[in-house]
Amino acid sequence: MKYKLIIMFAVLLCAIVNASAQDASFFRKYADKGDVEAMYNLANCYINGTGGVNQDYSLATMWLTKAAKKKYAPAQVSLAYHYIYGIGVLKDYKQAYELASKAMKQNKASAYYLMGLMYKDGLYVSKSVVTYWQMLNAAADRGDASGQSDLGYYYLYGLSDNDISPDVNKALVYLQKADVQGDAQAKRLLGICYQVGVGVDANINKSANYFKEAAELGDAIAQARLGEFYLRGLGVDKNVSEGIKYIEAAVEQGQPYAYKLKGDLYYYGIGVEEDNVQAAQWYQKAVNQNVISACNQLAYMYLVGIGVSEDHSKAYSLYKQSADAEDAGGIGGLGLCYENGIGVQKNISTAITYYKKAADSNHAYSLDRLYRLYREGEGVTKDTDAAIAYLRQAADLGNSSSIYDLGYEYYVGEIIHTDKQKALEYMKKAAGEGYTFACAVLGTMYYSGEKGMVAKDYQKAFEYLSIAVKDIASLNEYLLVRVYKYLGACYRFGRGTDKDQSLASYYTEQAAKYGDKGSVNAVKMMRK
Repeated sequence: MKYKLIIMFAVLLCAIVNASAQDASFFRKYADKGDVEAMYNLANCYINGTGGVNQDYSLATMWLTKAAKKKYAPAQVSLAYHYIYGIGVLKDYKQAYELASKAMKQNKASAYYLMGLMYKDGLYVSKSVVTYWQMLNAAADRGDASGQSDLGYYYLYGLSDNDISPDVNKALVYLQKADVQGDAQAKRLLGICYQVGVGVDANINKSANYFKEAAELGDAIAQARLGEFYLRGLGVDKNVSEGIKYIEAAVEQGQPYAYKLKGDLYYYGIGVEEDNVQAAQWYQKAVNQNVISACNQLAYMYLVGIGVSEDHSKAYSLYKQSADAEDAGGIGGLGLCYENGIGVQKNISTAITYYKKAADSNHAYSLDRLYRLYREGEGVTKDTDAAIAYLRQAADLGNSSSIYDLGYEYYVGEIIHTDKQKALEYMKKAAGEGYTFACAVLGTMYYSGEKGMVAKDYQKAFEYLSIAVKDIASLNEYLLVRVYKYLGACYRFGRGTDKDQSLASYYTEQAAKYGDKGSVNAVKMMRK
């Protein structure tokens, strides 16, 4: 009902340009003289609280009734909406039906659209998808923007109840017609088309423009998408405050995906202090509205106990909810659960089945797990060719850990021919993607020199080590110690950076804490 309520207000707002430009007293003067257009505009003033009057649905309904009795079609349609939703009057579907019928006799396009909604939901009339479709087409043919927009939606996604298959070309025709008339839904759908390249060449800038236009018209879904675009810098300059503004606007309208985005704000500490408890609460709100990406995120939080108590049963349940919706992330999550016995009995064979299904949808994590399982022959016959094929596919998708692993395989030459230059190429690419492990490895290589790969280069070593140390928790102990050790040496001897004995002491002491003999001795020398 909320969606239709938004539509209703969009219909009503189409006719209030004059109302917003004049005082209600101006319209009252002519309304009292029996002018139906003035009655209608005065009613819109009371609906919106404009023109110097407070919002008053009862008075709005009264003036709409007066205009409707004089057979003014716009008033008949608006009043019908009031009876459907009980705005300023008790709900009365019969009255709504009769008013819409009268407006249809005057060939009022929006009346056909309204009648279509009544047949769609069985309000006073029997539900009929066929009649709904007829009314929708009649409205669109008469120039109704809402009808054109909805037809565009159905041709974009299909309407199975009426055997309407997707037809992108028809969808674009109707959406463009509605767009010209300023329809918010049409603008948002065109934004989606340009975002993913449906029927048009993908153009992220055009996508952002359409989302912005729809968002400014109050479309909650567009507000959420635009907010995400601002956070990520997609089609617009990255702007966290603008992103948060649009996300909050969508949240206020109860838009489910906006709940997930607000969870992201707290989870990653974007524009707010990091708060995993708050993040989990917002993710749960999104999950309650069946936002699948939130299911996966919350599942992970229950898996490791972030912001919530660790609960493997809930993690499994959430991944299953996502998988049941055919989401690759959820399917891969089930693979993870079966591989490790999380909330379910361990079964590597079943895990592989799920990983393969997710891999068919190019799920990078699942591809990476298949690489590792086939490489080691765990739960499946060892097949290094298959392992490398899965690894390449994951790397081609831009998965940074897989890119590094492919480089590593070229480096060690165990299941693929050794190629040190390719190894270096992939390791650098992974580092460029921000993969901390790759930065750490390259930093140590450039510091010491790696025969057949790189010569000593303290400047590059320092650059990579400085990146790696910012995310030290993601490193194993072997690399962690070397990052600390070599950074300490860089600052101690001025290698790749200016000398800084304070930082030299700090990093060397960190390495010494792990028992590195060279660092222990270096600390003793620096303290003398």
